[in-house]
Amino acid sequence: MNRNQRLTRNEDIKRVRQKGQSIARPSVVLGFLPNCFEETRIAVIAGRSVGGAVQRNLAKRRIRSAIQGMLQEIKPGQDLVLIARKPILEQPYRLLVDTIRKLLDQAGLMKDDLS
Repeated sequence: MNRNQRLTRNEDIKRVRQKGQSIARPSVVLGFLPNCFEETRIAVIAGRSVGGAVQRNLAKRRIRSAIQGMLQEIKPGQDLVLIARKPILEQPYRLLVDTIRKLLDQAGLMKDDLS
């Protein structure tokens, strides 16, 4: 994920979490809100409930890696916040990728195959 695809400002992340919609799964929560830019910006969060610093960093790396292959398939102009939950540490990577893909699809954020 390059720098212009990152959602880094705390105010922007709070705005997505408060004003946006969210969809939850046991291992990850997706918050989303349209933005006024051409690119999709993404923030990945892992709170203390996931574990210590090592576990939180592992969870965030797994999410970033899983979403990296889907970036071209996501509709532009969205702010996304992916929040890790504790079960993400035991979830197989392939299942994590499928979970994130299903969340994005359920939110209507994936580009149509006709495009």
